[in-house]
This record gives sequence, C-alpha cells and structure tokens, in this order.
Amino acid sequence: MCGIFCGINCGISTNDRLVEVLKRRGPDFINFLKLIKDNVSLEFAASVLWQQGENLCPQPLETSNFITIFNGDIFNITDKSPESSDTEWLTKQISECDDESSICHLIESLEGPFSVIFYNKRTHLLYVCRDSLGRNSLLIEKEAKMFRFLSTSYNFENGVVMELPPLGLYAIDVTSVTNWKLFPWKQRSDVLFDELKKLNDNFGITVLIEDYVKPNSLSNNVEPKKSFDLFDICRNLDTSTSPPELFETLLKNQNILYELQQFSILLEGSVKNRVCQTPQYCINCLRDRRDCNHAKVAVLFSGGIDCSILAILSHKYVNENDAIDLINVAFEKVGSSSESDWDVPDRLSAKASLSELKQLFPQRRWNYVEVNVSREELNHNLQNHIKHLIYPLNTVLDESIGCAFWFASRGKGLVLQKEYISPARVVLVGSGADELFGGYTRHRNAFCRFKGTEAEKLENLHRELEKDWNRIWARNLGRDDRVVADNGKTLRAPFIEEHLVENIRRFSPSQLCCFLLKEGIGDKLFLRLYGFQLGLKTASYLKKRAIQFGSRIANKKQNAADRSVYL
Repeated sequence: MCGIFCGINCGISTNDRLVEVLKRRGPDFINFLKLIKDNVSLEFAASVLWQQGENLCPQPLETSNFITIFNGDIFNITDKSPESSDTEWLTKQISECDDESSICHLIESLEGPFSVIFYNKRTHLLYVCRDSLGRNSLLIEKEAKMFRFLSTSYNFENGVVMELPPLGLYAIDVTSVTNWKLFPWKQRSDVLFDELKKLNDNFGITVLIEDYVKPNSLSNNVEPKKSFDLFDICRNLDTSTSPPELFETLLKNQNILYELQQFSILLEGSVKNRVCQTPQYCINCLRDRRDCNHAKVAVLFSGGIDCSILAILSHKYVNENDAIDLINVAFEKVGSSSESDWDVPDRLSAKASLSELKQLFPQRRWNYVEVNVSREELNHNLQNHIKHLIYPLNTVLDESIGCAFWFASRGKGLVLQKEYISPARVVLVGSGADELFGGYTRHRNAFCRFKGTEAEKLENLHRELEKDWNRIWARNLGRDDRVVADNGKTLRAPFIEEHLVENIRRFSPSQLCCFLLKEGIGDKLFLRLYGFQLGLKTASYLKKRAIQFGSRIANKKQNAADRSVYL
C-alpha cells in the first residue's frame, strides 16, 4: 500500500504531521514534486510500500506530459512483464494517451483496488479516480482556497473533509478548481446525484457529467440467476436435520454444485492474485533481500467462515515452506480489574477453527498470533493516533472496528506464549462477505420481521442487501484501508473482486441465504456450503459475530451509530 498526496495551492512537505502519516503507509520510499503553472502551485507526494515488480518503483513518476501518483494494485494485466511494477505499467500507459477518450478507455480497463491521481502538463487537467468499488481510501479537503487529495489525513479540526465518492474519473482544471467534469462508472442514478450534491454542499464544486466509462468487469444490469432456490429446497427438508446432513443434502443439488464451482474459480483466482503479488521477503528480510520462510501473508482471523476460507485458499498458493500468520485480537473487558481473561468469543472460535486447519493441512506452519489489548493501551493509541486514521468517520462503530483492525494488523502479540510481531506485508480480510451473502442480523430481520408474503419478504431483503452494498465504500472500505495501511501493511479483501462481485450480484437473495434456517446456518448459506466443501466442518456452522463484539472491544451499552467521544 502506498500513500499519495496532491495539493492545489497547498503543500505537504512542510507539514510534519501529514508527512508522518503518509510515510507510515509507505515505509520503503517517499518523495515530493512541486510545480507552478499560471500562478497555480501544485505539490505531489507519494510514499511507497513495495508490492509488485522485481524492484521498488519510486513515486511521483514524471513523463514528458504527465505526473502520476498511484496507490493500490492492478491485477490481470496481460501485457506487463513480471519484472515491472503495476505503477510503472500504468504510468507508461497514461503517457501514451493523447486525448481524453484514450484516458477513459485506459481507466475502464483497470482491475484491482486503487486510487490514482495524474496531471496533464499540457492541458493543465488533474485527473483523480478511485476504483469502481471504492476499496482504497482517498480524501478531499479544503481550507480557504486550498484543495488537497490524500490517502490519509490528520484531524486538525479546521477546513472541510470527506471521502471522495468513487463515482468515476474526475477531471479538474487546476486554474478553476471548483469546476469539475466526471466520467462516471455507471449511468446517471439517484446515488450519483446524491454524492455530487454533497461535493457541492461541502466544497462548492460544480460537476459536469460526461459519458460514462463502464469498467470492463462491471455490469450495470445485474440479472438474477434462476438455477435454484434455497428457500424452496429447505422448506421441504426436516427442520431437525443436523447441519452436516443438511449441507450434504443441499450439495446433492447439481445446480448448487455448478454455481459453487464457478464461485470457487473466481475466489481462488482472487486469493492467488492477492497472496502471490508481493515480494518474497518478509518485512524484516526485505532490506537485505534475505531468503526466508517467515510469514509474508497474514489473515485477520476470528475463526468464522469468511476468514477460515481465506486461510485455506492462502495455503493453496503461499509457498509451502512459508508460515502463514493467523491474527486474532482480543480486548480487555470494559471495567475489568484483571487482564488475564482473554478468551473472548472470537478467541474461542479461532482456536476451534485453527484446530480444524491443522487437521486439514498439518504440513503448514500456522502462526496463531494472539493480540491482547488492555483498555489503557487502547485508549492511549486511540486518542493519540488511531482517531486521525478513522477521520473523517466519527461513530462509535467506526471507533470499535477501526481500533480492532489497527491492533490486529499491527500483529504484535503472542505465538505459543512467546512475544511475536507479524512480519507479513499483506493482510487478508473477509470484508464484503456479509454484504454479498446476507450475513448481518439486519438481513435476517429484513426478511423475518417484514409483514407480507414470502415474495415480498425476499424483495425487502433484496433492498437491504442493495443498500448495504451501495454504501460499503463509505461505511467500511476507506476507513479499513487507512488503519491497516498505517502499519505498513497492504490490506487485501479477496471477496471484493470485480468478477466475483459481478457473479454473486447476479444471484437472487434466495440463492445466497435462507432465513427459514437458524442463525449460523441460514445466513450466508451459499458461502457456508462452499466452506463445508473445503473441509470446514466446524467453522461452517459458527454464528456470525461482529468484530466489535467478538473481540470484546465494544461497550454494549453504547449505540453504534452515536458520535464517538474520541473522534
């Protein structure tokens, strides 16, 4: 993961706090580039966490016509040599664009999580873009007549800030910074206009909407599949059937088997990209390029179905001699006078799933990392550091999840009761699985509590799933990127992959979950069936627990939507 910054009539190189948060995202390299044109000053900065190519690619990158800064990963590039980085490849492609049409064509071909900013020195247009799923953070801030775009900020408590909506490719004339053009990812919609209104209300920006640039992987018309219906199948089954018998019965359905096979191809490809596209050195051995079998990949591991699946698929593609870190975080109970009890719900489920992984793959070195956080350590880091990473989000829920991800990705804990710090440069998370497959309690409530026919209940569930998916970038992805990257790690979420997302969003809700069945079975039923196929006979039936409760960081007396007193 890298940190990027672009300031219009403002800089960063003299701002120690912003430089520090930028450097933490990219500990391998940092550089600055200043430009003055027609009384407009521009400053570009980038810090680099080397992940692709044989050698680190420094940024900002300047060609005859363009300046480029890039954060993220581009996958599935057919014409890139393994020796070069995705940043080098992208910069070369941008430099060969001779008009806006060719720029749009390039942007719509990109696959992977990214934020990119590039400046055309000839036309004085600044292009700013987040990928269509909004996976990597990019903030926009304004102070007086100064604009800046940056991966992570610092809460100075002045100016206006928001996450830049991932609506498409923005084009900005730097001599008239409140007049923008947008080449949207999708055709015009209420969601698009709502986000553009926020830009206008907060920054006085007027946006002219141009022709849309449809990503090659994105379907605007998501047609449901019609091959099977879990509700119809389960309605005719004995409700007292044990989970293993139920799953084995469902897996006799040829249509379900076919769709699971197609899903497996997509998820395996996503995991392969995300664990293989990283230097074969851990953090500690990178500088001297010493061959090692230390962990290069870690999984944030609660023991649930999502992360257990990711652990299995990581095992398939990570070098057989390398360790894989499974990181589990627990917090001291609110009001506790003792720090000795760390057996929070997620710790217990993680131990059970770890035992299963060891039975399935005894040859793999699984480093089970227990991260134990006292309330004193939590409050100190939250008040002095983590709150700036969560910014501009500010709820109790943001505080809880942001802190849990920060401490977990830091990886400082115990392995077999000995102190250990994870040297992994890549951190895998199960983000997106609940939104895609119907894993939240509110999804069950949307079906079970809705007054109407079963068809109407399913339609209400569909609306809830759509709402969750459309706001995942704003509620989760930018925040999680900021807190994990701050530890010099790259967060990668294999479930949020373009082709996989397109495939799953073609399913109807009745093909993903079945709320005729109890918790821990009916929610995310399709995904649980996949885990069962992989050999997860315990994790496949574990109830979903939100990380803030499973890790015990949250105070159940607080309302998750309330403003945090720390943020």
